[in-house]
Amino acid sequence: MKTKLFIKNAVSNLPYSIGHYLTYIPFSWRLGSTYTHSTQLIKKYNNFSDDEKIAYLLKKLNQIISFATNNFDFYNNLYQEYGVIGTKLKYLDDFAKYPIITKKMIREHTKDFSGAMRINTGGTSGEPFSFYIDKDAFAREWAHMHYIWSLKGYSKNDIKITLRGKNLGNKNIIYNPVHNEFVINTYKSVANFKGELLSLFRKYKIKYVHGYPSAIYKFFKDLEEILNDVEKKLITNNIVSCLFGSEFPVPYMTKYLEYTWGLDYISWYGHSEMAILAYDQKKSNQYKPLMTYGYAEVIDNKLLGTSYNNFDMPLIHYDTGDRVECRKDKNGLLEYFSIKEGREGDFIIDKLGNQIPLTALLFGRHHKIFDIANFIQVGQPKNGVIIFFITLKDTAKVDSTRIEQYFDLRNVEVDYSFEILNTPIRSKQGKMKLKV
Repeated sequence: MKTKLFIKNAVSNLPYSIGHYLTYIPFSWRLGSTYTHSTQLIKKYNNFSDDEKIAYLLKKLNQIISFATNNFDFYNNLYQEYGVIGTKLKYLDDFAKYPIITKKMIREHTKDFSGAMRINTGGTSGEPFSFYIDKDAFAREWAHMHYIWSLKGYSKNDIKITLRGKNLGNKNIIYNPVHNEFVINTYKSVANFKGELLSLFRKYKIKYVHGYPSAIYKFFKDLEEILNDVEKKLITNNIVSCLFGSEFPVPYMTKYLEYTWGLDYISWYGHSEMAILAYDQKKSNQYKPLMTYGYAEVIDNKLLGTSYNNFDMPLIHYDTGDRVECRKDKNGLLEYFSIKEGREGDFIIDKLGNQIPLTALLFGRHHKIFDIANFIQVGQPKNGVIIFFITLKDTAKVDSTRIEQYFDLRNVEVDYSFEILNTPIRSKQGKMKLKV
């Protein structure tokens, strides 16, 4: 493990003059046969007839159910309790008879499993959560990610800049040949390395911007303040699309990038447990699941996923914790889902106990605050009480004691207050959530 880490760090620190030659090495060589098989399977599945798709899914589901039953006491005991032990799915509708697995259940039975890689995450609730993924998980992941990016014309030889929560120390920009990307230090002000950034765009044809939507939004907000029109055109001249990951792209950020900078984007849905991967090509909160990655379904507005490729720790009928609306095709397969509440599409609870989605509270009303603020976040210490956390464009131009006038909160049964922040609240990974 230490040797692999040393090699990874060494490769990641190669200069572009040397490192870019690595981009000519096919991913099939880098990640092995699983990457190649997954890439081919995606294309094959997309050309399947309806009957072939159902046959494929039944085969994968029956395979993982049988394996889980025969190899893990957790599933064997659970399926005996629900009376489905030894049964085989003949129709996809039969899958609804199987019990739903929750994060709490997995947390209590983690010791029953073992595998190639153990992942530890704080989860969306902040509670520690550990699970196993198999050794081929990342090869499958990249095959599916590259498919999503290809919908915007991406190929592995294209250069992108990446903005995530990675702290690069004293460095402003580093080149990562593994993904042919220049990683930007999001912990530093762009104004401090404007010259280096402009030099980068003059020298290289940057075609994609990849990262957290909030990080990309802030990057371009900062650029708007320090660049002239010629420099702005230099930045966007070759950009084909933004690639949004890990956060739900909230409307005021995407509208700014589209209308002010003319930038296109694609976003996707995924989670650490690797049971579902879906993409929103139409930019309309309609996430189309990739069924070759995992089986996605919706029952009672619960988004469920099945990781039928993970034989180290199968997650079968796993509740992601997200509540969605969905549309199914004529065969009952999930066509797309729209996130309404839960991990990314959060809500607040008013004094009467009603759930109010933040998308409705913030974006369904014409708040003047969006004219003077860079970021808006919401906290709820208890039902009926909310705090707006606001990062202003220019605090000198706003009377913070009269911030209420910039909101339309009529007919909302909550008590509210405001806090002005210098920077938005972020997680340790640098992610920014709408609800904090």
